[in-house]
Amino acid sequence: MSDILFFLLVFFLMLSTLASPDAIKVLLPQAKTGSAVPRQVVNLTVDKDSKIFIGKDEVNFDALKSQLEATTQRLENPTIVLKMDRTLEVQKLISIIDVTNQLKLPVVVASDKK
Repeated sequence: MSDILFFLLVFFLMLSTLASPDAIKVLLPQAKTGSAVPRQVVNLTVDKDSKIFIGKDEVNFDALKSQLEATTQRLENPTIVLKMDRTLEVQKLISIIDVTNQLKLPVVVASDKK
């Protein structure tokens, strides 16, 4: 009986470590340098199909400015963490950064370490 409980415990521990905190899968570009991200962040993700997400909510590009403004209004010093799939074209990156610049929001581009 204790063997079964032990295996169940191990099973659930393994299962919980495999759970991903982010539901949106993105292949981040790689960089040799990096730094920690401040606490008041808004995750802005663009997946390989060019779908834009604020947190886990999908947003149309035309509504991006108003949605970002509404999301960051309640934060004291918000920082946008931009997670873009590395297969996307640079113009998409520039368009999104242009929107954040219009709102005067600092942007950090997320990457994986090499």
